[in-house]
Amino acid sequence: MDYLGFLVQWYNWPYLAGLFLAVAAFFPLSALDRLGRSVGGWLNIGRVSGRAILRVFGLAFVVIGLTVSGAVHDYWPAEQERGFLPGLVVTTLLATLITERLGRLFERHFPEIKAVGWGSPGLSGSQGRVVSRMVSSDYKAGRAQIMGEHDTLHMVLCKTREGEIPYGAAIILGEFDAEDGRYFVKEVGDQDDTVNPEA
Repeated sequence: MDYLGFLVQWYNWPYLAGLFLAVAAFFPLSALDRLGRSVGGWLNIGRVSGRAILRVFGLAFVVIGLTVSGAVHDYWPAEQERGFLPGLVVTTLLATLITERLGRLFERHFPEIKAVGWGSPGLSGSQGRVVSRMVSSDYKAGRAQIMGEHDTLHMVLCKTREGEIPYGAAIILGEFDAEDGRYFVKEVGDQDDTVNPEA
């Protein structure tokens, strides 16, 4: 049997359906987004796009499933039909585990963004990350990103009272300087009170 003949056997249909699901999730279909969000809620990764969850699960499901099915076909061909259900269970469990782990990674580093704000006041005390080449007291283009409530990404201008904070560093927003529209910031882990002396 050639590989194409192997692929179209009935015991591979669920895995081909996983491939179809992963491809379909690249299109903006609201039903798939709702399905993905339901899966995300069950896996406790609700801040990841529903379609992204389905893409990860579908791809993991088809790769693992065809690998397991191919191994059974090559090494235990007489057990192909009897090994279908255990292979399907193992594939589903592993694909779910991979989806959950990658979902947590996406949630931490690539959360879904529903809105963007620029220079919003009222964010003092929020944590963010430096996205300009640095932040210092005299560098006018210092910027940081803060993920706020309702999946809103805020971009703010910022400065230090003294010293320099490099690109990518985690920071805490201090008081807002209304005169130049910038926040005073300090690097996370910096225990001094130079950002907001009134705190």
